[in-house]
Amino acid sequence: MMWKGGLRMQGNETRDVAPLDSATYRLLVERSNDGIAVIQDGVIRYVNARIEELLGHPADEVIDAALVEYVHPDDRALVSERYEMRMAGEAAPIIYEIRVRTATGEHIPVEINAGITSFEARPADVILVRDVRSRRRTEDTLRDVNRKVEQLHQAAYRLADAKAADDVYRETVRSAEVILAFTKCTLDILEGDRLVVKATSGGIVPGESQDAPLEQGGLAAETLRTKETYVFGSLAEVPVARPTHSDFQSGISVPIGDFGVFQAASKERDAFSHEDARLLGLLVRHAAEALERIRLHSELEEQATRDPLTGVFNRRHFTERIGEELERSRRYEHPLAFLMLDINGFKTVNDTYGHQTGDLVLQGVARGIEDELRSVDVVIRYGGDEFLVVLPETNGEADIIAERLQKAIEERSKDESFSPVPVSLAIGVAYWAPDGAESLDDVLRIADARMYEAKRQWAEKT
Repeated sequence: MMWKGGLRMQGNETRDVAPLDSATYRLLVERSNDGIAVIQDGVIRYVNARIEELLGHPADEVIDAALVEYVHPDDRALVSERYEMRMAGEAAPIIYEIRVRTATGEHIPVEINAGITSFEARPADVILVRDVRSRRRTEDTLRDVNRKVEQLHQAAYRLADAKAADDVYRETVRSAEVILAFTKCTLDILEGDRLVVKATSGGIVPGESQDAPLEQGGLAAETLRTKETYVFGSLAEVPVARPTHSDFQSGISVPIGDFGVFQAASKERDAFSHEDARLLGLLVRHAAEALERIRLHSELEEQATRDPLTGVFNRRHFTERIGEELERSRRYEHPLAFLMLDINGFKTVNDTYGHQTGDLVLQGVARGIEDELRSVDVVIRYGGDEFLVVLPETNGEADIIAERLQKAIEERSKDESFSPVPVSLAIGVAYWAPDGAESLDDVLRIADARMYEAKRQWAEKT
């Protein structure tokens, strides 16, 4: 079909243009990357090749059909309203988006740029139709990425507030599930020479994630060694991978600093993109920073509460924490036992063999005391060669424990040779009862007095 006429209007402005049936004009229209159609009286009078390609209908099927037949039902009122406004010479938006129907029945988004022209000596609407699916996909992708980045920032705040490593593990996996939609992921931490599973997603079933020695850690160990991120669409791309499930096909493996590895897996090939890996990298970087912060805090706390020579708690720790033990003793109505210990003849060791040997004796005694006690018992270097032991819930057995400690230290001083002379302890035992009349200070004074009495008796014997 040929173009007719030589007058075009843009908005309410009329311009003289080259005849629409000129070869040059026709060539430009037919080769346009945008679809071009002429609408007159609501009927399609002309379409170029791009419109045919876009709709999937040949021109002879479209010509003389009502425009609204190819417009999504929800957009028809808008198209008709604006067409009529332009035909009436009223101001109306000329650029907007609608959905049009293709030969497959699919409705696709397009951008319309409309203006008035003359067709066969009568006013008509000429519209440029641009396929915006690619732009929409790009915009949707950008919105999705921006949403995920914002959610990752929120996760970073939660990780920054985490007080314990276990909180970091759980939050990292939870964020990967919620933000990145990873249904099968695991977080492993290096402990000694093993990668230990610390947290897994809800989609992981027993056996799909396992602890492993570092030398058998496969891709996880390689990730930790190289500090590189691996994104693979099939197992053939990563020969070092040793999947714990035969159905795993693709995955991501990301190092968590020097702490461990985060991995995600899928039973589908090419399930992960490099954008997934980039966003996951942001998440685990915050996790690594949180773990480093917690580690440093723990070290500082240890330095503040531990005796640097013997490694047991210091008197400051006892002062800060004894209130908790007393409250627990009241709650469960169990007595709290205290052992005050002193190393017999320690001054002679220092004077005769020097302070370095004395330090070895202190370290050996502290180690021996800790080895003989329960994990709930607390050992404190109280001062010089004195140690205080707090024994929760001993049920009156503190004297038996004191005898066991005495015997153990005497035997260790001979077997381990941490002392040039046999070592023994002077031990005073006292109890604090929740319903008793003695205060904590009273109980400590009693234990101290009994220790000195034991020390006096030792001195008389030697």
